[in-house]
Amino acid sequence: MFLGQYTHNLDAKGRLTIPARFREALASGAYVTQGFERNLMVYTMESFERLAKRASTLTATDPEARAVRRVIFGGATEVEIDNAGRILIPEFLRTYAQLEGEAAVVGAGEYFEIWAQQAWEKELVGVTDPDNNAKRFTAFDLSAG
Repeated sequence: MFLGQYTHNLDAKGRLTIPARFREALASGAYVTQGFERNLMVYTMESFERLAKRASTLTATDPEARAVRRVIFGGATEVEIDNAGRILIPEFLRTYAQLEGEAAVVGAGEYFEIWAQQAWEKELVGVTDPDNNAKRFTAFDLSAG
Protein backbone atom coordinates (compact mmCIF):
# COMPACT_ATOMS: atom_id res chain seq x y z
CA MET A 1 0.00 0.00 0.00
CA PHE A 2 1.34 3.42 -0.97
CA LEU A 3 1.08 6.00 1.82
CA GLY A 4 2.45 9.46 2.54
CA GLN A 5 3.74 12.49 0.65
CA TYR A 6 7.27 13.10 -0.58
CA THR A 7 9.06 15.73 -2.62
CA HIS A 8 11.77 14.77 -5.12
CA ASN A 9 13.45 16.46 -8.05
CA LEU A 10 13.36 15.31 -11.65
CA ASP A 11 16.80 15.29 -13.18
CA ALA A 12 17.65 16.66 -16.64
CA LYS A 13 16.86 13.28 -18.24
CA GLY A 14 13.39 13.07 -16.68
CA ARG A 15 14.25 10.56 -13.96
CA LEU A 16 12.45 10.76 -10.64
CA THR A 17 13.63 9.17 -7.41
CA ILE A 18 10.95 6.92 -5.95
CA PRO A 19 10.56 6.98 -2.15
CA ALA A 20 12.45 4.08 -0.58
CA ARG A 21 9.24 2.80 1.03
CA PHE A 22 7.64 2.36 -2.41
CA ARG A 23 10.51 0.63 -4.19
CA GLU A 24 9.97 -2.94 -3.02
CA ALA A 25 6.41 -2.96 -4.39
CA LEU A 26 7.79 -1.83 -7.77
CA ALA A 27 10.70 -4.29 -7.87
CA SER A 28 9.10 -6.29 -10.68
CA GLY A 29 8.31 -3.12 -12.64
CA ALA A 30 5.51 -0.60 -12.84
CA TYR A 31 3.25 1.33 -15.18
CA VAL A 32 2.90 5.10 -15.28
CA THR A 33 -0.24 6.55 -16.83
CA GLN A 34 -2.08 9.84 -17.07
CA GLY A 35 -4.04 10.84 -13.98
CA PHE A 36 -7.26 12.80 -13.88
CA GLU A 37 -5.95 16.17 -12.64
CA ARG A 38 -2.92 16.58 -14.93
CA ASN A 39 -0.97 14.32 -12.62
CA LEU A 40 0.45 10.84 -13.18
CA MET A 41 -0.60 7.56 -11.60
CA VAL A 42 1.93 4.79 -10.92
CA TYR A 43 0.67 1.23 -10.61
CA THR A 44 2.44 -1.98 -9.71
CA MET A 45 2.53 -4.53 -12.51
CA GLU A 46 -0.22 -6.55 -10.84
CA SER A 47 -2.52 -3.57 -10.22
CA PHE A 48 -2.17 -2.28 -13.76
CA GLU A 49 -2.81 -5.74 -15.21
CA ARG A 50 -6.10 -5.88 -13.25
CA LEU A 51 -7.02 -2.43 -14.56
CA ALA A 52 -6.06 -3.41 -18.12
CA LYS A 53 -8.11 -6.61 -17.92
CA ARG A 54 -11.19 -4.62 -16.90
CA ALA A 55 -10.57 -1.97 -19.58
CA SER A 56 -10.17 -4.68 -22.22
CA THR A 57 -13.76 -5.77 -21.62
CA LEU A 58 -15.06 -2.37 -22.75
CA THR A 59 -16.73 -2.51 -26.13
CA ALA A 60 -14.96 -0.91 -29.07
CA THR A 61 -18.33 0.22 -30.47
CA ASP A 62 -18.89 2.75 -27.69
CA PRO A 63 -17.04 6.08 -28.26
CA GLU A 64 -16.68 6.72 -24.52
CA ALA A 65 -15.23 3.23 -23.99
CA ARG A 66 -12.73 3.85 -26.80
CA ALA A 67 -11.74 7.13 -25.14
CA VAL A 68 -11.20 5.37 -21.80
CA ARG A 69 -9.03 2.75 -23.49
CA ARG A 70 -6.98 5.48 -25.20
CA VAL A 71 -6.36 7.23 -21.89
CA ILE A 72 -5.44 4.01 -20.08
CA PHE A 73 -3.31 2.40 -22.77
CA GLY A 74 -2.21 5.31 -24.96
CA GLY A 75 -1.30 7.40 -21.94
CA ALA A 76 0.72 4.68 -20.22
CA THR A 77 4.21 3.30 -20.27
CA GLU A 78 6.05 0.53 -18.49
CA VAL A 79 8.93 1.64 -16.26
CA GLU A 80 11.62 -0.02 -14.18
CA ILE A 81 13.45 1.26 -11.14
CA ASP A 82 17.17 1.74 -11.77
CA ASN A 83 19.94 1.01 -9.26
CA ALA A 84 19.62 4.53 -7.85
CA GLY A 85 15.87 4.06 -7.13
CA ARG A 86 14.65 6.21 -10.03
CA ILE A 87 12.17 5.76 -12.85
CA LEU A 88 12.42 7.47 -16.22
CA ILE A 89 9.25 9.38 -16.99
CA PRO A 90 8.85 9.73 -20.77
CA GLU A 91 8.63 13.22 -22.21
CA PHE A 92 4.98 12.87 -23.28
CA LEU A 93 3.96 12.14 -19.68
CA ARG A 94 6.18 14.89 -18.25
CA THR A 95 4.54 17.31 -20.67
CA TYR A 96 1.04 16.11 -19.77
CA ALA A 97 1.68 16.56 -16.03
CA GLN A 98 3.74 19.73 -16.52
CA LEU A 99 6.61 18.14 -14.61
CA GLU A 100 9.94 19.88 -14.30
CA GLY A 101 12.08 20.46 -11.26
CA GLU A 102 10.31 19.51 -8.05
CA ALA A 103 7.61 16.85 -8.02
CA ALA A 104 5.30 15.62 -5.28
CA VAL A 105 4.94 11.86 -4.88
CA VAL A 106 1.65 11.13 -3.12
CA GLY A 107 0.46 7.75 -1.85
CA ALA A 108 -3.08 6.77 -2.88
CA GLY A 109 -3.38 3.20 -1.62
CA GLU A 110 -3.15 0.77 -4.55
CA TYR A 111 -1.22 3.33 -6.64
CA PHE A 112 0.66 6.56 -6.09
CA GLU A 113 0.50 9.87 -7.88
CA ILE A 114 3.16 12.18 -9.23
CA TRP A 115 2.30 15.89 -9.34
CA ALA A 116 4.12 19.02 -10.40
CA GLN A 117 4.92 20.55 -7.01
CA GLN A 118 2.94 23.76 -7.60
CA ALA A 119 -0.10 21.79 -8.82
CA TRP A 120 0.06 19.57 -5.73
CA GLU A 121 0.22 22.60 -3.44
CA LYS A 122 -3.00 23.90 -5.01
CA GLU A 123 -4.66 20.47 -4.76
CA LEU A 124 -3.52 20.11 -1.16
CA VAL A 125 -5.57 23.17 -0.15
CA GLY A 126 -8.79 21.30 -0.99
CA VAL A 127 -7.55 17.93 0.25
CA THR A 128 -6.80 19.29 3.70
CA ASP A 129 -9.89 21.48 4.14
CA PRO A 130 -11.89 20.08 7.09
CA ASP A 131 -15.28 21.30 5.83
CA ASN A 132 -14.74 19.82 2.35
CA ASN A 133 -13.54 16.55 3.87
CA ALA A 134 -16.55 16.32 6.17
CA LYS A 135 -18.82 16.61 3.12
CA ARG A 136 -16.76 14.13 1.07
CA PHE A 137 -16.65 11.46 3.74
CA THR A 138 -20.41 11.47 4.41
CA ALA A 139 -20.93 9.68 1.10
CA PHE A 140 -18.67 6.80 2.16
CA ASP A 141 -18.92 4.31 4.99
CA LEU A 142 -15.31 3.99 6.02
CA SER A 143 -15.96 2.53 9.44
CA ALA A 144 -13.46 -0.13 10.42
CA GLY A 145 -16.18 -2.48 11.64
